[in-house]
Amino acid sequence: MARYRYPCTGPVETEGFEHFVAGQLGPARANLKGFAAELGERFGAGHLALVNSGSSANLAAALALAERTGPGAHAVTAGFTFPTTVSSLRTAGFAVTVVDTEPGGFCIDPEAVRRALRPETRVVCVTHFLGFPAALEALLELARERNLLVLQDACETMDLRIGGKPAHAYGTLATWSFYHPHHLSSFGGGAVVCPDASWLRVVESVTHWGRECTCHYDPGACTAPPGIHHNFHYVRMGHNLEMSELNACFGRFQLRKWEAHEAKRRAHYATLYEALRDEPGLTVYAAPRDNGSPFVFPFSVKQGSAAGLAERLLGRGVEVRTLMGGAITRQPAWKDLPHDGLANCTALAEASLFVGIHQTLGGEDVAAVARIIAEESRR
Repeated sequence: MARYRYPCTGPVETEGFEHFVAGQLGPARANLKGFAAELGERFGAGHLALVNSGSSANLAAALALAERTGPGAHAVTAGFTFPTTVSSLRTAGFAVTVVDTEPGGFCIDPEAVRRALRPETRVVCVTHFLGFPAALEALLELARERNLLVLQDACETMDLRIGGKPAHAYGTLATWSFYHPHHLSSFGGGAVVCPDASWLRVVESVTHWGRECTCHYDPGACTAPPGIHHNFHYVRMGHNLEMSELNACFGRFQLRKWEAHEAKRRAHYATLYEALRDEPGLTVYAAPRDNGSPFVFPFSVKQGSAAGLAERLLGRGVEVRTLMGGAITRQPAWKDLPHDGLANCTALAEASLFVGIHQTLGGEDVAAVARIIAEESRR
């Protein structure tokens, strides 16, 4: 952060945590249970498994989906997504095809998904990229037609809504991340939101070595055989992906400030949008209406590449990022994945950058960033 006068995020607020943690650390798993319950109440997520990162959330979700689909299944995902989203699907055994984004948008194109479907396609992985909502209703209609499972990678958002309901109420599984630059920090962590107790049982098992025992979160529902080996009865491939008690405690501490943080994020986005919406050389994107705040503020140059603008902004102390490195198939690890050409995704990545709207940033600094972007875009 030291080399940027205007970074994408500032230090996560910790003042007062020492008093909070002193009063909350005690019985084993008390904060894990408390954090899950508080998240469930705030976001309408009644069945939720806490894990140690958003990447682990995607891995646990992919492994749970693979158990339902069986071997040989095919999944379709978007050109704009995070590497561990694809890694998780491949680790779980899925063949993966990458498809384009909607024209002028950041999220997966339902028609591109339709064209990529095979007889063995069982999963559509929907990334709400940068916190912008995908065309979920169209994707859900397609999923109903073809009996597909829908995984929502919502690691860059938490409060998306569709028709007045939380987005995670639709589809099959949804994943969140509590990485510190994201909407809610637990200094490392994530969650898998499940539709019912049967899915939660599988996800919890995957994240606890594959064991059957559920005594750690629901003793009354535990079906592991009684006896001295009760805690060591393994029924599936699993990992140790559980969030720590200390991370859960910090997540609870941060969650108390959710409304204030969201208000600040929205205000920062509005500052940038209003300052740049009429700049002749730029395209900016309205924040989703009646929805959670985006992850960051993206903008695109109308002609050519954004590389020159990025260098000028960096030179003035403004931290800018590309759209996660562009289409996932541009990365060496995934260059051999089958895809549909990704024309929209590639063009948008070439022309686009983002700056932060994090709640830790000051309003004056955000306004300064807007002025600098406007000035440099005219050069």
